[in-house]
Amino acid sequence: MTPKLLIVAGEASGDQHSAHLLAEMKKLCPDLSCFAAGGPALEGAGARIVVPMERLSVIGLFEVASHLPRIYAAYRKILETVSAQGIGTAVLVDFPDFNLILARALRRRGVRIFYYVSPQIWAWRKGRVRTIRRLVDHMFVIFPFEADFYRTHGVPVTYAGHPLMDSHFIEESDKWALKRELAGEGDFPILVLAPGSRQGEVGRLYPRMLAAYLRLRERIPTLRALVPESPSLPEAFYREIESRSGFGADRESVRPLRIRGRFREVMGAGDCALVASGTATLETGLVGTPMVVVYALNRGTYRIARHLVKVPAIGMVNLVSGRTIVPELIQDEASPDRMAEEAFRILTDPERKASILKDLSALRGILGSPGASGRIARQIIDMAEWDCPPPSRAPESRP
Repeated sequence: MTPKLLIVAGEASGDQHSAHLLAEMKKLCPDLSCFAAGGPALEGAGARIVVPMERLSVIGLFEVASHLPRIYAAYRKILETVSAQGIGTAVLVDFPDFNLILARALRRRGVRIFYYVSPQIWAWRKGRVRTIRRLVDHMFVIFPFEADFYRTHGVPVTYAGHPLMDSHFIEESDKWALKRELAGEGDFPILVLAPGSRQGEVGRLYPRMLAAYLRLRERIPTLRALVPESPSLPEAFYREIESRSGFGADRESVRPLRIRGRFREVMGAGDCALVASGTATLETGLVGTPMVVVYALNRGTYRIARHLVKVPAIGMVNLVSGRTIVPELIQDEASPDRMAEEAFRILTDPERKASILKDLSALRGILGSPGASGRIARQIIDMAEWDCPPPSRAPESRP
């Protein structure tokens, strides 16, 4: 019987991580048939997309409420696919507010559930660990301290390293050529504006980043800006925000250059970056670009979250490092003036920049060795007890 798998990833980073995992699983189990809620990365890895991830990608309590009919329709579509296809194994990727509800329905249908990339329950809503212990067969986590947390609470867990370590790194010697390729000829500083991958967060952060960029250009006239476009958002969405932010026809020459589908290269080309809190801060740190971590939520959501979240920092690059190595600006502090001031210090103070780069260089050692996706793929296939034939080989040519 052909092995069948469900993968549910509701955001860009989860789409990327699960695509790497699926690619490794298909190497080990070529006949694997995968159905997914996800994006272009999962589709490129061979998954059949039954729910595009943009139907799920919403942040904040109040934002979710306004999209409930759409989210519920996606939930029903996933369960209908599970029943129609006879899927017995699921990999749920982060995205806990949706995936933990889905897990209850999957468990009732007898589906074996693996969870990949832990929700940040060590930061807030720790009570969800009881739900995970009841519903999830095995957790696969990407930070060593998460494994300790789950073991303490009696949840089967594996730490196999971070999937970002499986990707190609941009070395310092490559950066000059990368700048020329992406931004053109010339010796000028580059500011990267990375407002996230979801429509809500981009809508809140991109206007502030653009305003900060304009303030910085008043002090550094040669400054240019690059933007890594999210594959899940239309180009017109970015252009509309830019037009409202003062980048009309008379400012076309200084409009940020948007580049789609090359996030790591765009981040690597920057001298400094304004980055939305999340996995993007780790990826930016791994390519050795100093950054300012920023974030802003719907005001109602933020008022609730600030009483629930109990962590010393919000940026993953700071949390993983165990201390604040790059500045963070949250909510009202994430203003254009503050962003511009912090970025200006990095761009113009060699000692400040060198200090950040030294701290970022330690990230690779903290995140473990490459090969995480392959190690997790093998363990899931073994636990699922699939009878996977070896990969077919092309017939040898006769002399």
